[in-house]
Amino acid sequence: MRKVERLPQPESLKNHSARWTKELMDEINKQGTYAKVADSFKTKYRQDDVKETLEKMYNQHCCYCESVVGTSSYGRIEHLRPKSLPQFYQYAFEWDNLHWCCEVCNTSYKKANWDFENPILDPAKDDIDKFLKLNLTTGKYEEIGNNKRARTTIEHTGMNRESLVKARRRWIILFLKGYKVHQKCGNEKEFCDSWDKLKEDMDYPSLYDKLIEFVK
Repeated sequence: MRKVERLPQPESLKNHSARWTKELMDEINKQGTYAKVADSFKTKYRQDDVKETLEKMYNQHCCYCESVVGTSSYGRIEHLRPKSLPQFYQYAFEWDNLHWCCEVCNTSYKKANWDFENPILDPAKDDIDKFLKLNLTTGKYEEIGNNKRARTTIEHTGMNRESLVKARRRWIILFLKGYKVHQKCGNEKEFCDSWDKLKEDMDYPSLYDKLIEFVK
């Protein structure tokens, strides 16, 4: 996970979110429960300009695991504050609540998980590096100073699931071996520069930032 800058609100939300929210709330009151409300009232955030803006905001990476979305899994518009919880119905079309996420993180881990006392970190608001650190030996994320919000984030998003940890460790080993080879030839700067240029086209770009910082 890494911090990103939130882009301006897409036109579809700017023009319609207030009306969509009222229609949703009215329908929830009419039906009695959120579960009985038709999807047509719940999913109006699925607009092309919303998807395109979120993809650009995260540079096509998942907001949680940082994998490239679209190569091995579908992209999902993620509600940081779960839209299915009564406390957050009104945020279904709120721009500040929407993020870009891979299918695995969205449907297998985050889902409707929420800790009201120690909520998950927001990549567009929180300085992630003050809460989380990546262990370059284990490939696991760790909370800084036993921070409870960091712990919630790791647990709710599956950031340390086995497949991700193994993938990170493979890249760590590959990078460090390559660096040592180039260091012997005096080309370590060119090696790091190449990785720095390619990182946004690869999974886990912040991992390479940490590795480049580590070897310098």
